Amino acid sequence: MFDFDLPRERGREAEIEAILDFVSTHRHSYASLAVCRRALDSGISEIDGAIIEELRAHLESAPDDEVEAYYSIIS
Repeated sequence: MFDFDLPRERGREAEIEAILDFVSTHRHSYASLAVCRRALDSGISEIDGAIIEELRAHLESAPDDEVEAYYSIIS
């Protein structure tokens, strides 16, 4: 339950995967749209596979606080 012994990078990767999993599974939710619009383009109206891959690339280079903010939106 607690991951005090885990390095931060491992937690970051888990957060990124959780974000991508949520967005992939819930493509029509307001939370998914909020994450994609904030990360990529405010004009996104529909989430498809290309958007998810673009989101993956963005998250991998995003600062920790940005990833944490998106994680809080989907959790």
